[in-house]
Amino acid sequence: MKYKIDWFNLATTYFFFGFIYSGIIWVIWNFLFAPFYDLNFSFLQILGAYTIARILFGNSNTNYVSNIYSPKAPDLNKIDEYLKDFQDQLDKESKEVEEEYRDLDKKD
Repeated sequence: MKYKIDWFNLATTYFFFGFIYSGIIWVIWNFLFAPFYDLNFSFLQILGAYTIARILFGNSNTNYVSNIYSPKAPDLNKIDEYLKDFQDQLDKESKEVEEEYRDLDKKD
């Protein structure tokens, strides 16, 4: 099976967001923390550290970034089923709490 690479998704995810996030980290560090620690980093050092961290830790916490341009639509039926199950659980728990308070009112 031949896998087709989505070059636009790859480029925007790793390069575009990498430059943006590295720039944000660079600005925050050099203008907020560097005066306290007397340690300045260049943009390329921050970009390299961000890239290494992204390679080492992958998308464990950033799936939203890598899927931001994904053409695959989310499964709305699965989401609806999850929400209905969650609502049923909340309804069940609220009925249990109401019955407990009703029992307490009868005892008084």
